[in-house]
Amino acid sequence: MKIAALALLMLPAAALAQDDWLYTPMVEACLASGDRLCIGDAATICMADEDDGETTFGMMTCLSAEAQVWDDLLNAAYAKARDFAREMDAGEAEFFPEFAIRADQVQAAQRAWIGFRDANCAMQYGLWGAGSMRQIAGADCRLRMTADRTFDLRDYYSSVP
Repeated sequence: MKIAALALLMLPAAALAQDDWLYTPMVEACLASGDRLCIGDAATICMADEDDGETTFGMMTCLSAEAQVWDDLLNAAYAKARDFAREMDAGEAEFFPEFAIRADQVQAAQRAWIGFRDANCAMQYGLWGAGSMRQIAGADCRLRMTADRTFDLRDYYSSVP
């Protein structure tokens, strides 16, 4: 049951080619701005612009498309966070090896976050039972949590000069 709900949440995003999504530059600009208030704006404009954007499927597709762009940005931010952590670890490994564990901490935190995101969004999806709103709620949850995590990881590797 849980696996089926997660598969339904991920299906539309997997079917979209993000390189071709018209609103990708908006999402990238949102991250660059540093202002989390723009999370979801690209999906909102997609819903208004696309012919079927106001339908349940259209809303879910726009939300999932933005979530996929955030997921791509998240993967890049995660790689930078790991690289940053490795560099910090290398600087302390010789004299303070007990503190040179940042890269492992970043990895553990990301793995825990993925489990939390999946469970949390399955909960949001499940809240609506058989209603079609479940698809929108699940896609919106995935978008917002992924975007927030992308900002968090970027803040991590930008936090220490």
